[in-house]
Amino acid sequence: MIKQSHSTYAVICLVAFSQGVINLSELAISYLLKEDYGMNPTEMTYIQGIISIPWVIKPVWGLCTDLLPICSYRRKSYLFIFGLMGFVLFYALSIYGTKDAVAGVSILLSIQVCIAFCNVVAEALLVEISTGNDSSTNNVSLFFGFKAFGTLMTSYLSGYSLKYLQKQQIFRITSIFPLIIAGASLFLNEGQHKDTDIKKQLQELHRFLNIKAIYKPIVFIFCFMLQPSTSTAMFYFQTVYLHYTAEFLGKIKFLFALANITAVSIFNRYLKNYSFKSVFFVTTLTYSVVNALQILQVTRRNVELGIKDEAFSLCDTLLMQLVAELNMLPILVLACKICPSKIEGTMYALLMSTINLGQLVARQIGGILMYFLNINEASFENLWMMITMTSVYILILLPFLSTIKEKEMIESKDLYNKQDVEEEEDIVGKGYQRLSLSFVDS
Repeated sequence: MIKQSHSTYAVICLVAFSQGVINLSELAISYLLKEDYGMNPTEMTYIQGIISIPWVIKPVWGLCTDLLPICSYRRKSYLFIFGLMGFVLFYALSIYGTKDAVAGVSILLSIQVCIAFCNVVAEALLVEISTGNDSSTNNVSLFFGFKAFGTLMTSYLSGYSLKYLQKQQIFRITSIFPLIIAGASLFLNEGQHKDTDIKKQLQELHRFLNIKAIYKPIVFIFCFMLQPSTSTAMFYFQTVYLHYTAEFLGKIKFLFALANITAVSIFNRYLKNYSFKSVFFVTTLTYSVVNALQILQVTRRNVELGIKDEAFSLCDTLLMQLVAELNMLPILVLACKICPSKIEGTMYALLMSTINLGQLVARQIGGILMYFLNINEASFENLWMMITMTSVYILILLPFLSTIKEKEMIESKDLYNKQDVEEEEDIVGKGYQRLSLSFVDS
């Protein structure tokens, strides 16, 4: 059991690290959409929404890995298959992706399917080995810490490499890391499993989600994630208006990853014993204020104050992402705590897809706002209004924070697991009773 636990931790950390390193291609993909395909901010937002769909339907991947083992394995087979497919697709992107927009977007969508599937498997393993409050917090911190460290390792290189390498070369280098995930899966010690009744599993998931203490917080989290996204608008503002180079954007990505690692460390060391509501309330208030600081730059007030754009962007990125990650970590830990046994992969995937769906819709809302506010590559005059809307929306939902009752959620999960065990014992008992009667009759 100890050996199995050690191999599981090793695979989880390697998958998380590799997923972080894959961000090496993120800037190259942004420039691919902007320059090679000639997309404006609204079009890029729309395409990014399509590409992120695999992250929204993570429960489908969760059901596959929970219920449909391949060669009797629920986790390692899928990690191997989709890691190998990720390698092939990134290499295909380097050959065909820069020549044709339809082919490129199709390949990017397929790549996200592979990454999302590997992510679901790793998170299912994470939930399986998490027992109790400290274990859940430590495991979530470990997973996202390694992912942030992987991003940190390649974030600066993502911009610097665009200065000296072609996009095709970056995609080929990135293809190595899904292959590492495939290789790591071979070292996972996993027991063999049989196919599970999908209908029964869906009924179990439905029964769990019908619990009031469970579904209300899920609705709240989804609504919270609907804050209009300004990321695409800011990317165009920085590259077109401020003329930031790819190398400087790499520095911003580096600080982004550094903020994530710092946030994980702060949360794990100082905040993990505080209640969900306390941490979430304070960080939400803080994030609303910090997000609004971007208005100083888009209205050029920072120049009037004698603050250079580069210095402002670096400091603002570090502060904003630090607070944003501290705001998100309590949600991730809570999601890990409330996943019931047997459907842990599906349930955690459902919770994560709730977040991803919210972000997808938020990105589309951002695209709609850019259209109506006339924010494009030639006009950023109304960008401050969009940033203001985001900061205000974040605060609107705080009065509904009372819908999340952490203690009741965990008690509901424990009660669900207890009932599940009792049902199994009852089935086994009836089986023994029938067997005994058959011997008597004979």
